[in-house]
Amino acid sequence: MVMEVILESLLGSNKTGEDDEIMKDFQDGSQLMVVNFFPPCPEPDLTLGMPPHSDYGFLTLLLQDEVEGLQIQYKEKWFTVEPIPNAFVVNIGDHLEIFSNGKYKSVLHRVKVNSEKSRISVATLHSLPFRCMVRPWSKLIDEANPRRYKDTNFATFLNYISSQEPKKKEFLESRKLI
Repeated sequence: MVMEVILESLLGSNKTGEDDEIMKDFQDGSQLMVVNFFPPCPEPDLTLGMPPHSDYGFLTLLLQDEVEGLQIQYKEKWFTVEPIPNAFVVNIGDHLEIFSNGKYKSVLHRVKVNSEKSRISVATLHSLPFRCMVRPWSKLIDEANPRRYKDTNFATFLNYISSQEPKKKEFLESRKLI
């Protein structure tokens, strides 16, 4: 349902058969669940629970406990995402930035540790099937809005992270044309 709303936000109500095909690919897509446990750290300023990065896929749904830790970067400043009981945080991933030709931006985020409390989060990363090529949606490219990204797939991502440690949004930067 979230992807349907995103597609509608990109095109308005001009729905076509291609939109149904994209939704089918997304419904048949990949899902990865990651459970993170961050123990208390007596000197939290000396370490990060997770360094700054963006998520690879289209969307990440994150369920976090009541302990603060998740931070997002906006205009070069870090902001804490306050935990809301029984709510999901929805992060835009690199694939959605590529697919939207930059209309949506993937979120650079990190996790800080707490000196007194442990923190648990459960993230589910959603994307197209591993075999699919992700490219800017043709409906979003025209003379005024040129193509901004190269095609990519899961194999490209794996090759990238096996050759170097991914930092910040470097993988996404490697896919940019403009």
